Amino acid sequence: MSRLSAEFTDKSVEAHFSHHLLPQTKAQLRTTLLFCATAYLLFAVTDVLALGLTSMALVLFGCRLAVGVVAVASCVTNYLHPHSVRRVYLTASITEVVGMLAFAPIVLARPAELPWHSMSIGLMIMAVYLYIPNRLVYSLAISVISTIVFIVVAILTGTLSGQEQLTMIMLLILANCFGYISARRYHVIRREEFRVQSVFKNLSERDPLTGCHNRRYLQQELLNMELSRARRFRLSLAVIACDIDYFKSVNDTYGHAAGDRVLVAFTTLLRGMIRENVDSLIRFGGEEFLLVLPETDLAGAMHLAERMRLAVAAAATNIAPGKSVSVTASFGVTSVNFANVVARFPQESVIELADQLLYAAKHDGRNTVKALEFYGRPGLHVAARAVG
Repeated sequence: MSRLSAEFTDKSVEAHFSHHLLPQTKAQLRTTLLFCATAYLLFAVTDVLALGLTSMALVLFGCRLAVGVVAVASCVTNYLHPHSVRRVYLTASITEVVGMLAFAPIVLARPAELPWHSMSIGLMIMAVYLYIPNRLVYSLAISVISTIVFIVVAILTGTLSGQEQLTMIMLLILANCFGYISARRYHVIRREEFRVQSVFKNLSERDPLTGCHNRRYLQQELLNMELSRARRFRLSLAVIACDIDYFKSVNDTYGHAAGDRVLVAFTTLLRGMIRENVDSLIRFGGEEFLLVLPETDLAGAMHLAERMRLAVAAAATNIAPGKSVSVTASFGVTSVNFANVVARFPQESVIELADQLLYAAKHDGRNTVKALEFYGRPGLHVAARAVG
């Protein structure tokens, strides 16, 4: 995590964090901007009390109204673009800048109240750091530049003595320091919470031995998500069920530690043959695994399964110094083409067919591939094609 910005140094992780919290960030931004804009407008009463019903008071009201208009426009913009993180930070920064700029004419028009203005800019700085959601580097830049501009304007008015000016400057520097330290701590805590939640989520979704996704993740998230996507864009989706042949004999002969090495080697081989960040490998149970292949038809899935079958048969796993063990695997392959299938069906039906094909491959001698297209009619199966 960066020390200055309090953001993840990995931009992809930071982007995932920002999108994960986007609904909450937008709600907080909307509430804060509308509250600050309302307060900004209500303080127009003090302009009237200080200046009377004059043209200058009207000008200051126009400045305050501009802040309110920008705040409302920011809320509307974020509502119309619900998935844009960058737009949230942009609108927050623009509103903060407009609010700070609108404060300068107020200070110039009411120079006798400079101590109160100093307190006001301090509160505005704390709001920028702590209450308006934004990137920390943006908040820091806006607050520091606004502080410098205010100090210059305050000095130009000439209403404070040198000692008073020094005290005001030191207090504003302290406000920026406390604001930055507090905001940085808040940003770090939020990201630490996200990191811990991600670790726990990953542990709940992964098999600890092989690192594959587990059955829970498949049934609760992955399969439904991929089926929905394939159905929406009328694509093909393939599922491969595979199982190590005679795996029990490996455990019985060489021990469970050797069996674990075989499982790890098996999944490493399969993972190296699928598309990274596209295909998914799931440990379905024991020595049975499932592959979910988006945008893959039956022919493509059959070709991949055959390549995997040959690679597994040709490989050997070292289980001890000078000792290795070879295994074979059986595969059941199915695919559903949503360009032709429009009927709804339970998501488990695809897995059930792949599983039935896997057991058919085992029944026919193992170390083979069985394949069949799924047409969206659970229970209506025809003879499967065999490969290998």
